[in-house]
Amino acid sequence: MLRSFSRGIHSAYAIWRRLRFDDSGSVLSILVVVPVLIGAVALGVETGEMYRVKRQLQSAADAAALSGSIDRAAGKDAATITATARYEAQRNGFQNGVNGVAVTVNAPPTSGPNVSVTAAVEVIITKPQSFSLGAALSSMLGVANQNFTMRSRSVAGMPSSADGCLVALTPAAEQGVSFTSFNNFNSDCTIVSNGTSTSSNSNASVYMASFSNATLKSVWTRGSFYKTSYGNFTSGSPAQTNQTSAVVDPYVSLPSPSLSSCAHNNFSQSSGSTLTLSPGTYCGGLAVSSYNNVYFTPGIYYIANGDLYLSSVNNVTCPTCTASNGVAIVLTRTTSGTDAGIGGVMITSDNNITLNAGTNMGAYTGVLFYQDRRATTGTMTSTSKIFTISSLNTVTLNGAIYFPNNRIDVSSVNNVGSGENGCTIWVGRYIKFSSYNNNYKGGCATYGTTPVSIVTGKNKIYE
Repeated sequence: MLRSFSRGIHSAYAIWRRLRFDDSGSVLSILVVVPVLIGAVALGVETGEMYRVKRQLQSAADAAALSGSIDRAAGKDAATITATARYEAQRNGFQNGVNGVAVTVNAPPTSGPNVSVTAAVEVIITKPQSFSLGAALSSMLGVANQNFTMRSRSVAGMPSSADGCLVALTPAAEQGVSFTSFNNFNSDCTIVSNGTSTSSNSNASVYMASFSNATLKSVWTRGSFYKTSYGNFTSGSPAQTNQTSAVVDPYVSLPSPSLSSCAHNNFSQSSGSTLTLSPGTYCGGLAVSSYNNVYFTPGIYYIANGDLYLSSVNNVTCPTCTASNGVAIVLTRTTSGTDAGIGGVMITSDNNITLNAGTNMGAYTGVLFYQDRRATTGTMTSTSKIFTISSLNTVTLNGAIYFPNNRIDVSSVNNVGSGENGCTIWVGRYIKFSSYNNNYKGGCATYGTTPVSIVTGKNKIYE
């Protein structure tokens, strides 16, 4: 079609060249009118073409964002989400990196009103464009043709409620959350289990038993919720059981480090007054026992090919930490290590522990403890590679504890969190709390934590 119009313009131009040497009055009038008519025709055709390309761009962006949001809700990582969205854009005629096309995928969005919606995916497609008919007319009139970039943006996601802060990620037909033998439990967030067990006993997806008082926002599970042998249970809204939607993992895009050198090897200290630890790579693990004070300094601590072990310490804290610059402890491996060598965390027989994440920690913003997702997958009863806190007096951990492949276990603790200031997001394959006394509060975002979104509907275009 464009070639036909171009030929038409050149034919009209040839006629105009012949007629412009005719000095009759009528011919002179035609000479004035013909270029105007040609320009009007070209403008109309070009406008229609631009609208057509724009519609194609927008349709491709919408389809790509919707596809990406499905992967997002399924807990896929950023690379997979990007690949899926770009494939969908390619199927609709716009391949990233071909003919100047760029397909940018952000999960979650980096602009607009949905930047905080963890279940959303943003797709931006740009394509260089120029005027086809305008090029012929511009050449005829001796004017340079203009190039420009066309852009379409779409944000899609699944409607969600971002208030989960005690979350079990297991996708299997098994128990995800267990809370037993406690005195008082208070939470301003939702207990979430992705497990699909439908048992109406101690194997339920969410199980609570043998407690005095529990006050929480709600319970959400893809399976069953069973509670027994308790004094008082208060929930802000009825439990949502047997749900068919999904849990959106807000930390699925956390990077796996690539570490080739070590600042410390088999670091172990015992029996002392005060020990100050500095950020760096601790190969073979980090173990401290029988100290009066252990002070962390702000920064990222990589525990490679081993465990973090803190035992019989009176005070564990970070005196110089702020809400911006806190501590991130990453359990991972070196490039020469194995996935099986990725360790866990054991904090036991201590008195007071207070640590916080930070809002200015790069990729690990808001994350206090992170076990590399390459770690070997455990079970609800595993004893190694888990995150465990036991036999402690007071524990205040502000930030996200993220163990996607293993259990988070809290037992025999007097006070967990604070009734006023607690700010903890617990995300593990399994969550198990037992034999604790008082208070827990979670869900705030002071330290950059990201609450877990629970998908409540089908994916749709947001903007």
